[in-house]
Amino acid sequence: MRQVVLLTLIFMGYLAFGYEVENVAVTGQDRAQIEVAGQLPPSAPAWKVQENVLEVSWPNTKLAPKHGEKLELTAPHALIKRVTLLQGANDTLKGRIVINGSMEAIRERMKLSNSGSSTLVSIDYPSQNGNTMKLLQEEQTPIAASAFMQKNESAGSYRTVVGIISLFLLLCVVGGLVFFRFFKGKGALRGARRYLIEQLSYCPLGAKSGVSLLKIGKEFVLVGITPNQISMLSQLPKLQEQYEEETGFERGVFQEAVAEEVQRLR
Repeated sequence: MRQVVLLTLIFMGYLAFGYEVENVAVTGQDRAQIEVAGQLPPSAPAWKVQENVLEVSWPNTKLAPKHGEKLELTAPHALIKRVTLLQGANDTLKGRIVINGSMEAIRERMKLSNSGSSTLVSIDYPSQNGNTMKLLQEEQTPIAASAFMQKNESAGSYRTVVGIISLFLLLCVVGGLVFFRFFKGKGALRGARRYLIEQLSYCPLGAKSGVSLLKIGKEFVLVGITPNQISMLSQLPKLQEQYEEETGFERGVFQEAVAEEVQRLR
């Protein structure tokens, strides 16, 4: 009689204070087993399957305070993409199990059992799709051993390439400075060929596009510049005649600007 009274008091206490989920575990080799453990209602939870999602709900049930309002497991098994428990309205705990792989005969491959301490959902691999089953089982292999090593190898290769490119650019800069100082001392940069090609003006027409006025020898050329190519737009003979009249002044200004820039670099 005392046991009956005690069980009755416990049952009434659950009705007054509700039930509680302590933990969720996903295990299994030949199948996926999702166990929701804690103090649960004695009756089986309501559940339904929509496409690749199994929805389960426990009335008058809450998550343990340590989980807050939501408990989520991401990719805990090759057959399971995500397990989520979310506190709903009216103290109803809702669960969503997103299934990976083929949906072939999913209802026949799924079993749900319930006791006062846990709800167990069991999902078998597809029986008639050996390739899918093999692929999913291979995906179940721990990531740490293979993917982590591949990631480290990729990162090491990337750093090596960056190091080689940086060294090459540094050598180019040093070589250019040495070349410039050597030939400048020899006087090789002096003379009329210094101005064989001159950019007289540039007009930007976009982020990386524009029109540039070049002087090549004694001819003037208008070119279009884009990120992919440089194309000639027109020759300007009239501008050449005008430039010949004013060339003394403009070249003098240009020479002074170049001399100041070289002096700054030294």
